[in-house]
Amino acid sequence: MAEEEKAEKKKDGEQEAEGAAKGGSKKKLILIVGGVVLLLLLIGTPLLIMSLGKEEKKEEMDQVAQDTAIVEDRVVVEGFGEEEEYAEDEEPMGAILPLDTFVVNLDDGGYLRCLAQLEFHDRNVPRRFYSRLVPVRDKILSLLSAKTREDIDDAKGRGKLREEMKALINATIKKDEVKYVYFTEFIIQ
Repeated sequence: MAEEEKAEKKKDGEQEAEGAAKGGSKKKLILIVGGVVLLLLLIGTPLLIMSLGKEEKKEEMDQVAQDTAIVEDRVVVEGFGEEEEYAEDEEPMGAILPLDTFVVNLDDGGYLRCLAQLEFHDRNVPRRFYSRLVPVRDKILSLLSAKTREDIDDAKGRGKLREEMKALINATIKKDEVKYVYFTEFIIQ
């Protein structure tokens, strides 16, 4: 009997050891699975938020594009799309190109600061103008610096200057492209 008791105790001890080993492996398994789930949540949540944010931004941009298209359908921009009808003596405006500011010393002392914009006959600025922009600017500077205060002090003088600039630019680009010269700033001091 003593041997049987020893054998039973031995069996019970082995079963307890197996149970403890199984219980320990279950705890390890639970810890590993929990760690993986936690890691996925920590990485996945920001990624999910960022991807949803991109979709919202894309939807917002699409809405802005649709709104812009709707506005463009209602607004008639001169020179684009269908235009309003013009009166008999009215012509559509051509392309307008602002030139850099001119600051020159006048021939009789003082200085002139003016900002000019050119209107072309066509709705696009001719390519040949861009290639000749430096000579055009140089000739305009020479023309302006040869003027006196008296030459450009009144509206008649500025009108004459407009015509001279128009002729000078058209001669430089070797084609009648400029329709009108506008002064958007004209300061004599």
